Amino acid sequence: MKAHLIFISLFILSSNLFSQDFEYNVGTTSALWKNPKVEDFKHAKKQGIDFIEVAFNQCYRGVPADEVNQRIQEMKLKVDSADINVWSIHLPFSRTLDISVLNDSIRKENVKFMAEMIKRAAIFNPQRLVLHPSSEPISDEERDERLKNAKESIKQLKECADSLRLQLCIENLPRTCLGNSPEELLYIIEDIPGLKVCFDTNHYFGGTIKHFIDVLGDYIGTIHASDFDFKNELHWLPTQGNIDWKELVLLLRQSGYNGVFMYEATKDRFAKNKRLTPEQIKTSFDNIRSQVVK
Repeated sequence: MKAHLIFISLFILSSNLFSQDFEYNVGTTSALWKNPKVEDFKHAKKQGIDFIEVAFNQCYRGVPADEVNQRIQEMKLKVDSADINVWSIHLPFSRTLDISVLNDSIRKENVKFMAEMIKRAAIFNPQRLVLHPSSEPISDEERDERLKNAKESIKQLKECADSLRLQLCIENLPRTCLGNSPEELLYIIEDIPGLKVCFDTNHYFGGTIKHFIDVLGDYIGTIHASDFDFKNELHWLPTQGNIDWKELVLLLRQSGYNGVFMYEATKDRFAKNKRLTPEQIKTSFDNIRSQVVK
């Protein structure tokens, strides 16, 4: 009886210690704003958002090629002026900027451009770089060759990132993109030492969060937190969809993830997908924290 009571006491004590240590700081993507200004970053920081992920697409997508580097420099100035911490850089992506394409000359040009973006990203001194392994659509017939090409491209880009002491993370993607299952993403990265993954919570449709973390938990270097209906990516505010956020946080902690809780949520489901505010992100984060520490 005495031993039984000691066990219960130790269990309660350990549970309390575990629940009281939430561990994570909150961050948000710069894509929260269509065209972020210094005041936007300052306001987010004042709300308690400690980190940002700089979305390089804001400097690349629809921008003339000769203006991309200028846009990156302008973004750096905004970040510095707001005195906000950069956790990660999301490298550019588009239907054409694909490092897995079958045309080898185009693939090499895309890799060359991406390597240049990695070098430009270094001025932000980020802890993580996030890279898409492909675009889409990808047919079953060409998938094996595209996987081979992606692995070769990523190997080269990892060497570039390593030379700058930057941690490259490959993001899981939805639908027919490469890396649409944890097993396939593991196949892409496992032969490249030191490579990590970015776990995007609203890109995995084919199974449970537990399964994803069981397969890739040791490799998670950063996350993109947003909610969805388990059918298609929606980038809703966490707690507005079907994800069990308490379970996700506990599983992340058990896997050893100790980075930023990075929101890549931009839409308010209950306001016709209106763009979110920093206040909503912080409130969502605090709600998730309260679920975990109960």
